[in-house]
Amino acid sequence: MTDVAIILTPIPRPRFLTALCAVNGIRGHVLETSGGPIAVLDDASPEHVEKAARAVSGFIKGPEFLVAESREGNVRVQVWKAGAMEREVPAGLALADSPGVVTSLLTRASTFEEIADTHEDKVHSTHIGRIKAYRELIKEANALRKDIGA
Repeated sequence: MTDVAIILTPIPRPRFLTALCAVNGIRGHVLETSGGPIAVLDDASPEHVEKAARAVSGFIKGPEFLVAESREGNVRVQVWKAGAMEREVPAGLALADSPGVVTSLLTRASTFEEIADTHEDKVHSTHIGRIKAYRELIKEANALRKDIGA
């Protein structure tokens, strides 16, 4: 059984999250969902998940990020903020309003490949060069500022 790790973010722009992951060497895919973009990590080992959560949540200090992991059929959810794990929360409560794709991935009802095949235009790979990712991150940060009127 393969482990699954997903980062659910308050970041509204999928390309911003994609670039942020790529700049930090976080390998995986960003999937646009009805609840916003999520990062599905290629490496779901505890060390890699912690590194990814620290980097992504530490970049934007205010909001909370959820890290959902499925290991050996057990799902756990942690709340991360400003680069640190704040608390663990009951998975059922934390994921009650999450997009169905999150539950499908965590319960292994669907594989990422199956979801990607049916949603090709909503999948963004973080497997891009750091220079390209950095440029994209700057572009997306400017667009995000414009969107929120900052």
